[in-house]
Amino acid sequence: MKSHRAWALAAVLALVNIATRPLCAAPYAVFVVHCEPQNADIKSFNELREMVEAADEHQVKLTIDFTPPWVEMIVAADPLLASVTQWQEAGHELGVHHHPYWVSQSRGTRWDGYTNTPQDQISADNPTRYIGDMDDYMELMNQLPGSRTSGTLGINYGQDVLDWPNDLLYSAEGHAFDEIVGRPQMVEYGGKSVWQMSHGLFWNATPIQIQSAYEDAGSGDIVAVVTHVSNYEASWANAQDIKDYFAFLSSKDPLGQSLVTVTEAMNRTVPEPATASSVLLGVLLILGRCSRRRPGGKQ
Repeated sequence: MKSHRAWALAAVLALVNIATRPLCAAPYAVFVVHCEPQNADIKSFNELREMVEAADEHQVKLTIDFTPPWVEMIVAADPLLASVTQWQEAGHELGVHHHPYWVSQSRGTRWDGYTNTPQDQISADNPTRYIGDMDDYMELMNQLPGSRTSGTLGINYGQDVLDWPNDLLYSAEGHAFDEIVGRPQMVEYGGKSVWQMSHGLFWNATPIQIQSAYEDAGSGDIVAVVTHVSNYEASWANAQDIKDYFAFLSSKDPLGQSLVTVTEAMNRTVPEPATASSVLLGVLLILGRCSRRRPGGKQ
């Protein structure tokens, strides 16, 4: 019976290994773009368009995290909506970015007007007015083409954890250089369990350091960086650094098989609940058979 249990354990470990094994040998490369509330204008949209075109030239898939003012601008103008639709159809991910209330109080960032914080707790001195709760937020964001599955919500501060939307599957967080390479982890926001990956700000390292981080990463690692449209449009040199990074990634993976969005990277590295359930069912069946065996191997 012990030998059967040992065999069962070995089978389980093999199944888990198969279920969680990455699909390609190269690390996954993710490039996230934040569209900040204060830059929701046609000039910044055109700079974003240029960045998307540069990514397309090198098979790089962007994860574009929009804030509410950007979505309002896009859905109000048919040409902008047509462009964003084309990006989504080409494989870029249209995610969400949130500027929470409480972190804006401590860091001086601009709150976007949406929160699950009770309205009577919101300071009357805040220059941004309350617009709605996070259901209202998602209703607006879902006017974009496709479906929202990931976002960078900045909710690691106090009561902001209440702002995690029920519909989002994946979170991305981080700014430091040592957060560029990682693997997804389960976190909890307001009682909700969420798979989260890390990313580091593209400008917190030199291009050579980021390239080295990619080359040192292992199979199944996620190498993720984040920038803002405002960083890209700040100077010709900044834009060229990003284009050079796209070219570097393409040189490492000309077919773009590992150049993926946040959701694609998470789908490939996080075991699906159905897979885990199948493995568990297999374990129970195997151990159940083992427990019914009599000494001598007879049923």
